[in-house]
Amino acid sequence: MEDMRKSSVIMVLLAVVLIMAIGYAAFAQQLTINGSAEINSTWDVHIEDIAVNNTTLDAENVSTSVGDNHLSATFNANLTTPGSSVTYDVTVKNGGTLDAKLDSIVFTDSNNDAIVYSYSGISKDDVIDAGGTQTFTITVTFNDSYTTMPESTTSSVTMNLTYVQG
Repeated sequence: MEDMRKSSVIMVLLAVVLIMAIGYAAFAQQLTINGSAEINSTWDVHIEDIAVNNTTLDAENVSTSVGDNHLSATFNANLTTPGSSVTYDVTVKNGGTLDAKLDSIVFTDSNNDAIVYSYSGISKDDVIDAGGTQTFTITVTFNDSYTTMPESTTSSVTMNLTYVQG
């Protein structure tokens, strides 16, 4: 009798395990998730405009140009008297859909010690919101403390702007 009871318990346990295995197999399925994403953002930061704002004494703007990368500009001015200067307004436009942060602003001049330049209204880490603009000034000046007449009174200053996603 004892053997029969043990056999019955074993059979019941085997039946329970079999039912659990069938139940697990019935509910266990391979789950496949497919997805896709499309990024529709644009990056379009560029110098939109350069305008002569002011000239002092006998200074004159010779030319301005925007470089091929649209984030560099060259300013050529003829400065014949110490203290003479040309001031430019530069407008940078963010025509893209991402905010742009100024990572660096680098000036390269024509190595003429008599000519100095300065800028205002822009600094590293400035952010131009998507669709926005930023206008700043650049002034090219014949150093009024320069005591000798330089070989050339024409200056060429190139500005390079580097923007990153902000």
